[in-house]
Amino acid sequence: MEMKKERGRVLIVDDDPLMRGLLSDMLYNVGSYKTDVAVDGFDGIGKIKNNEYDIVFADMSMPRLNGMDFLKEIKKINSSMPVVIITGISSVDMAVNAMKEGAQDFITKPFRIDTVISIADRITGERKLLNLNKIAVKDDYEASVGKLKAELSKKLQEIGIFQSISTELDGLCDNKEIFESIVAMASKLFAVKEASFGAIENGHLKIKGTIGTMAKDISIANSIFENVIKKKTFCLASLGEISPHNGSLLTSPFLSVPLTINNEVFGILNLSNKADGTTFTDDEIRLALTFAEKAAMRIENNALYEVFYANLMNTLKSLVISIEARDPYTKHHSERVSLYSLQIADVMNLGAEDKDAIRFGGYLHDIGKIGVRDTVLVKPGMLTPEETTEIRLHPVIGYNILEPLKFFPDEMDIVRYHHEKFDGSGYPDGLAGDDIPLIARIAAVADTYDAMTSSRPYRNSIGHDIAIKELKTGSSSQFEGEIVLAFLQTPVGKGEERLLL
Repeated sequence: MEMKKERGRVLIVDDDPLMRGLLSDMLYNVGSYKTDVAVDGFDGIGKIKNNEYDIVFADMSMPRLNGMDFLKEIKKINSSMPVVIITGISSVDMAVNAMKEGAQDFITKPFRIDTVISIADRITGERKLLNLNKIAVKDDYEASVGKLKAELSKKLQEIGIFQSISTELDGLCDNKEIFESIVAMASKLFAVKEASFGAIENGHLKIKGTIGTMAKDISIANSIFENVIKKKTFCLASLGEISPHNGSLLTSPFLSVPLTINNEVFGILNLSNKADGTTFTDDEIRLALTFAEKAAMRIENNALYEVFYANLMNTLKSLVISIEARDPYTKHHSERVSLYSLQIADVMNLGAEDKDAIRFGGYLHDIGKIGVRDTVLVKPGMLTPEETTEIRLHPVIGYNILEPLKFFPDEMDIVRYHHEKFDGSGYPDGLAGDDIPLIARIAAVADTYDAMTSSRPYRNSIGHDIAIKELKTGSSSQFEGEIVLAFLQTPVGKGEERLLL
């Protein structure tokens, strides 16, 4: 039986036994490397002192001796020992520091087999070259060292750019924004003059963003995209092949990288015409795959969030509908409070964030009435003191319904504080003045107006004119005067419309 030829000896340092075993299997079975493992940094230091290794793979996050301190200790023992840091994308800044401390490279979790093997092969190749150069003349050796330093400097620059782009991606919560931004980010990261990103729809790549090309919708059939989708990995078209962007012959390499969700390709990023005129290196392709993976994760998270948020909104709206179904006299009350409050917000020139909170918070403001008994909620006569106490619990009940969800911090202010009064005589917390959140003070005016102009089991509507008079009377006591003045300038406040929904 033919013996497997060893390509080098590798030490894997990781406190996670699954990760140690995975890397060891990858490097031994696929890369033909002899592997050794250490359970933590101290164990690794001991093995390095007693054995010879060509490469060390070390996790950044380890107990007792973390990856950074482990790296520093290795450099004290053998300054030329190549160390590859294993980190998460969220720790790219730590990877930058590790490279400055002497790390040869870094890989991010989750990683691909070909990425690990490629890094190991490159490093062992560089070490063999370096060893040959040591035997050669000193000038050639120094030139090789200078080349390696230049490559390291370039890699640090790429990491810095990637870190900036990762942060920018994390800040984009709308997938349309990501579709529009991903091309500009890739162009910056890979210094290409031509780039596009498209989503796969009905046998076509629907182009969502471009730089340096007028490409629009491209048929997938008989193109490089077929292989990208089939193999679920990158494809690199060479000079002389057909350009998917315009159908002409390529004058520079064309790289297509898939974006996947649940192992299905949903989009493709295309890069071509590098500014320096060179082809895409293995490192650049690896970086492109990492970038595409990061973008796909952001897009998937946004999509999941949107689905979850929509379902949550629908559930909460169903609760409001169920409340209004119990009390037909207040049907659509919540919608009117939301709309009136938005009209006030327009007059006061509030920002989009406040308006968004008012839009949904106004709709939810009485959601706590789900916890009030029907005999109290729809009682035709005056409430007893005990019943009054019960009905006054609905802001707190509503707040407690929303609080565990962690999605609606501003909307919760409206739910809890819309019955607070400017002079401090309201409930449930007896807040006064500016201690009451502004959007809750606005909702209080809208809520009171709609209550006065709606018929209830125990009284008829008092009409617009008397309601306006009551609001003016309550200025600076029950309500903030500035908000009442703003309400008077709205279409509803002027009596020009009454939103009977």
